[in-house]
Amino acid sequence: MITAEALQGKVLQLINEMDDDSDVTLLTRDSRQLLRHIDALMPQAVLFVQKNKGGGMLNPKSYVPGLDKMTYNGDGTGSIVLPDDFVALIALRFDKWKRDCTIIYDSDSYMAQLQSNPYTRSGCSRPVCTRDVSKEGAPALCFWASQSDSLPVLRKFIYEASYLPSEGLSGNDATLHNAVACQCAGLLMTVFERRDSAASFFALAASCLNNVEQSKEK
Repeated sequence: MITAEALQGKVLQLINEMDDDSDVTLLTRDSRQLLRHIDALMPQAVLFVQKNKGGGMLNPKSYVPGLDKMTYNGDGTGSIVLPDDFVALIALRFDKWKRDCTIIYDSDSYMAQLQSNPYTRSGCSRPVCTRDVSKEGAPALCFWASQSDSLPVLRKFIYEASYLPSEGLSGNDATLHNAVACQCAGLLMTVFERRDSAASFFALAASCLNNVEQSKEK
């Protein structure tokens, strides 16, 4: 877990703005304005890292949907309305499944097409999730191979959530936190039209993400 204040501090340290005794900074004469910029850019930086990392978890949360959020069709298929802050699936598992489902396939993907055919549909040994939309038009996850006449028991639903300053970032991967800070610093430099500095910070963020991917491969 890292707080919004700690993330701010990482960004400020990167741009040499850690002088707490002065309201004058290298970028703006108002330090509070600088912090507002960082807070406004941080969700974008977090989302970039979540979408581009090669491994690890950033801001994981557990989800316990109510019965009004779940639909079961009685034929091994059903859907779950996704939480508002959903970014990516980490792990979903029902009681009859033999492994976690860790990917949501797009509704127009080849894997999704296979699920419409009872002969190619996945079973409980290799469950599949695809993107769906609820009757109310909300983003939803469609699950396959529950193999139960009644609503299956949800054992696990862990996902990556979008960033909220009031909650900070959950998870303890320091490399991913550093990637977020570097990406945010780059976005901040872009706001102040310091494009060379921005490019340097973006390169540092990419390097952090590459390190995460290499660690996963090992």
